[in-house]
Amino acid sequence: MAIKYRHLSRSSAHRQALLRNLVTALIEHEAISTSFAKAKEAQRLAEKLITLGKKNTGAAKNKAQQIFYEPHKHMDKLFGPLRLRYESRPGGYTRVLKQEPTEKDNAPSAILCLVDGPRDIRFDMTVRAIAREQALEMPMREMTAANVRKVTRFRPDGIDVLEQAVKDFATHKNAGTLDRPATATKPDVLRYGKDKYGSLKDQNEKDEEWDEDAADEDDDAWEDIPTVPETVDREALKYAAERKISGLRVGGSRKARRAAYKRRLDRMNSLSSSSS
Repeated sequence: MAIKYRHLSRSSAHRQALLRNLVTALIEHEAISTSFAKAKEAQRLAEKLITLGKKNTGAAKNKAQQIFYEPHKHMDKLFGPLRLRYESRPGGYTRVLKQEPTEKDNAPSAILCLVDGPRDIRFDMTVRAIAREQALEMPMREMTAANVRKVTRFRPDGIDVLEQAVKDFATHKNAGTLDRPATATKPDVLRYGKDKYGSLKDQNEKDEEWDEDAADEDDDAWEDIPTVPETVDREALKYAAERKISGLRVGGSRKARRAAYKRRLDRMNSLSSSSS
C-alpha cells in the first residue's frame, strides 16, 4: 500500500529539495514560519532526522549527512546539543502551531519549532498565561494547566525553569522593559531586518493591529493592571504538571471557544468558593 503524503503541487525532486531546506532551517533556527501543509510535511522529516541524531552511529550520521545541504554546519548541533536534549524523550521533538496567515493569499500558516528549546513558542505562551492569570487573581485554567504539563514533562528541572521564567517576565513587565515574544523566522530569510516579506517595524504594526482586533474584556483588564506579582504558586505548577486533563478540545468559532472557556472558569470559581 502506498504511503499518503502531501505533494505540495511540486515534482518529487522539487518537493524533496523544499523539505530538506525547511528541515535545515529548523535545525539552525529552531523555529520557522511557513504554510501549514509544508510545516506538517517538514515535521515528519525533522522527527526522523532527530531520531538519527539520538542513535549516534556511523550509519545514522551518513543518512543525516544526505539530508543537510551544509552538513558541516549542522551535524555537530544535531549529534551534540539536540541529541542530549531529547535523550529521555521518546518522541514528539517538534511542534506545529497555527498562526494568522502571513501571506497575501491568506494561505493557512503555521510555526514549526523544536520543543524544550530556547524558541519553544508554547513555553513562552504558557509563561505569559500564568503571569496574566496571577495578575488577574484567577485560578489556573484547564488549558493553562495542560500546557504546563506539556512544557515541563521532559524538560530538565521543568518546574524550576518555568517558575524562573514567570518571575523574569513579571520583573521585565513591571519595569517596562519587556521585549516582543520570540518570533519564528522565514525558512529562507530572517525577519530581523528588511527583506521581501517586510521589515520588522511593519511586522510589529501588523501584530499591534491584530491584537486590537482580538482584544476582549480580559485583555483590557490585563492592560489596566500596573504590576504583575513576581511570586509563583509552585504547588499549583507541580499539580498542573503531574495531572492529566481530558476533553479540552472545543470546536466551533472563536466566540464559541471563548464561551466554553468562560463556562469552565465559572465552574472552577464556584468549586473553589464552595470548598472554602
